[in-house]
Parts: sequence; C-alpha cells; structure tokens
Amino acid sequence: MTPHGNRQNNASDERQSLVLSATNLYDSLEEQAPSSDSEMPLLSISCILSTAFAYGCILTTLFLITLPLECQRMYAHSSIALGLFVSLAGLTQLISPVIGRISDTYRPVPDVGQRLPFHIVGSVLTVFGLIGQMFSAAANLWIRYGIAFCFTMVGLNIMYAIMLAILADQILSTQMGVANGILAFQIVTGSLFGFGLFHSVLAEDLQSMYGLYTCIVIIAGILTGLYGNDKDVVLACQRGFHRISADPSEAENGTPQFRADTSPTGISAPRLKHVIKQAKDIVVVTPTQIFASMLVPVYDLNWRSMLQAYTMDVDRHHDFFVVTISRLFYYCGSSVQTFFLYFLRDMIHVKNNPQNVVAQLAILGQFSGALVCYPAGFISDRCWKGRRKPLVYFSCLILTVATLTLISARTVHDMIYVCLVLGIGNGIYLTMETSLAVDTLSRESGNDRAQLLGIWGVAAFVGTALGPMIGGPLLFMISGSNNENDSYDWLAYAVVLGLSAFYFVCSAGALFFLRCREG
Repeated sequence: MTPHGNRQNNASDERQSLVLSATNLYDSLEEQAPSSDSEMPLLSISCILSTAFAYGCILTTLFLITLPLECQRMYAHSSIALGLFVSLAGLTQLISPVIGRISDTYRPVPDVGQRLPFHIVGSVLTVFGLIGQMFSAAANLWIRYGIAFCFTMVGLNIMYAIMLAILADQILSTQMGVANGILAFQIVTGSLFGFGLFHSVLAEDLQSMYGLYTCIVIIAGILTGLYGNDKDVVLACQRGFHRISADPSEAENGTPQFRADTSPTGISAPRLKHVIKQAKDIVVVTPTQIFASMLVPVYDLNWRSMLQAYTMDVDRHHDFFVVTISRLFYYCGSSVQTFFLYFLRDMIHVKNNPQNVVAQLAILGQFSGALVCYPAGFISDRCWKGRRKPLVYFSCLILTVATLTLISARTVHDMIYVCLVLGIGNGIYLTMETSLAVDTLSRESGNDRAQLLGIWGVAAFVGTALGPMIGGPLLFMISGSNNENDSYDWLAYAVVLGLSAFYFVCSAGALFFLRCREG
C-alpha cells in the first residue's frame, strides 16, 4: 500500500475515533438529563416555573401597594409619578422579543444551556434593581429610584420571558395544560403571598418589602436553574448539531455541537478535535467565557434585526398569530378593572377608603382563580386529550356574563359575588392561553420560540394599555354635563362594561380562525 493510502486510512481511523469520542461525550450529557419522551414530575415543573411565583408577588404588590405609597411619600404629584412608573413598566416589556431573539440564536459553550444563562442575567438585574430601589427610597433619591425601578422591570421581564421559553422547550404537550395550571396558580398565589406578608409579618413596612422581593427572586432563580439546567444543556446540544448537519459551514464558524444520529460528514476532523477539547475542559469554563459567548448575538444585532424581533411571519405562524390576537382582546376586556375604584365610588357609593375595598375584591378574585387553575389544566390534558379551545370558550362566556352582570351591581356584596366569578373565568383563561400558545408553536417549524413568545407577551401590555385608553375617554364623554366632581353616571359605566364584554367575545371568536381544529 502506498504512503498516500496509509495516510488516508490513518485519517479515516482518526476521524472515526473522533466521531466516536464526540458521540460518547454527548451521550454522557444526555444520560444526565431526563428523557425527552418521559413526563416530568410535578415537583420539577413547579420548581422550573417558580419564576412565575416571584413575578406575581412582585408585580401585583408593587403596583397596588409599594409604588403608590412610595410615590405619595417621595413625589409632589403622586398620581403623575405613578402613571409614569406604570408607563415605564409597560415599555420594559418590549425587551421580551429582543431577548428572545438573542436566546434563539445563542451558541452556548459546552455544559451551558441555551436559555438559563439569560435567566441568570435577568435574576441579577432584578436583584440589582431591587437593592437600588431599597436604598434610594430610604435616602429619598427619587431619580435613582426611577433608574433602579427600570433595572428591576427589565430583569423581571427577562426572567419571565426565558421561563416561558424553557416551558415550551422542556415540557411535553401531554403535560402542557397541567404545567400552565401550575404557572397560573403560582402567579396568583405569589400575589396572595405578597399581600398576606405585607399586612401580617412585615407589618406594612415598605423597606421590608424590597427585602422580600429580593429573597423571592434569588430563590426562584436557583430553583429554575437547578431543575431546568440538565435538559437545557442537552436541548442546546441537539439544536447545535442539527444546525451543523444542515449547514456544514456552521462546523467551521459556529460553536460546535454534536450528536450521533446524523452523519457528521460535514464536520472537519480539526473541528471535532476542538469540540472534544472544549468538552473535556468543561470544568475550567469561566463565567467570563460564558458572558462573552452570550454577547456574540448582541454584537450581531442592528436596528433592522431588532425591529424584526417584533414581527412574525403570519403565514408560517398563522395559528400562533391567532392565539396572540385572542390574548390581545382578553387583556383589553380585563383592563376594565382599572375603573373598579371609580365604579365603587359612583355606583356602589363606597366613600370611606374605597382603595381597601378594591384590594379585598382583587384578593378574592385571585383566590377563586387559584382554585381552578390546576383542575382546568388537568381536565384539558387528561380528560380532553390536549383540547384547549372548549375551556377558553367557557372562560370567555363566564367573563362576558359576569361583566354584564356587574352593570346591575348596587352593593358591595354584589361586587364580591361578581368578582369571585370573574376570578374563576380569569383562572381558566390564564391556564389555557399559555397552553394554546405553546401548542401552536410546537406544531409550527422554526427555532424562534422565545422571540415569538416575547411578542405574545407584548400583546398583554398592548391590550392592558389599549383598554383604558378607549374606556377612559368614553366614561368622560358619555357622562358629559353630568360629570360633576369627577364622577360618572350609570350609562357611561354600562357602555364601558358592555365594551369589555364584547372584547371577551372577540377573544373567543378569534380562535375560530385556528387552522388546527384539535386545539
């Protein structure tokens, strides 16, 4: 045999050895993670979704208790300051599609997942912002307080957006209803937990609230990381190897990934050596290396790609677009609760401390919603084999009837009954909406889940803002000359509540346009 032939045989043997090493290395990683075909224990799902508990606790109590009191104490025009903070919080939600796009295109270093590094970044930003708010409030530094608030909101939205991406990545469709029941339950119980501690253990001390928020974020970040890390790493490896198999240039230019179930003919031997060397050096991967690799997608961003993060291909993602529109209408309808304080004042004639009555009604509604979240998910998964739309229609029917019934409410007891029913409708809808969104993403092609879920999240912000923008002027214009002492008449409330009920009907009606009828 010629020397040239010997060299070819040696190169072939070396390549086979390298492929075998890469295969064994990948399989050793995969063995550490739960099987992708096995159902995840409820404890693991709850821990991964613990970010929802922190999200519900912070957002609800921050905007209903902490911020109003801080604005009243630090700012001369508290209502204007509060409105500014609410607007800033809404704007920070626009980070979700961008961070989702960066996460979708991220090429992780070995032994680091594709989603969790960004969840850690969100946790750090949130903790940094909360500590900044605490010290700024104590020193009455209102400008620094506003800056710290922006850090908190950006970090919290990043955490929540990445958590939704992890949910879509790791949880089977047969468990999606139950998982989203747990998600909605944790949001609601987080709110109740925050309210309860503020009025009991913390003795209504605002400084202690920031400490509570910080502890919850740290615990949620640790739990999500511990229970989501192994599978996140394996899924990142799978995506990376599939990219290399589809495009051989990825093997030379991208971060290496590997898998044995596809022929690795597009990967050069030198690159495989680099793969194995990196993987064997996992123990010395530093936070600096991880952070530097996370910045690569950021370097590639430009104005055009950032704007594209807020768009979707409607033909390709038709069903997901329909679900997003349904969500937009739902939040337009539920935003009528913004006017409950005025309704109590003008129609129920609650003159003494109506704010406390609104808070009590909110807690009752959240409690009734928490009771139905898990059962709704269980029924959808186990009894109806993953069907979501019937429960969405049922929840929208409950919300429509309860909102129209509210027009005739005349006592606080009437409001209590209506709010309990509204809570049930909201609990069912919040469980099913996320399930529908993830289901439609799973049926459609593409590795852009996090970015699309970010757009889906922004739909809630748009709906929450659009509802009061339409309802507020309607209250004023319909009341007309009867608008004395900043009060509104029955007809104005009837029109606004009727419009809210119409939004709920539109939310249900939008789902008739789903191409997949099994939802």
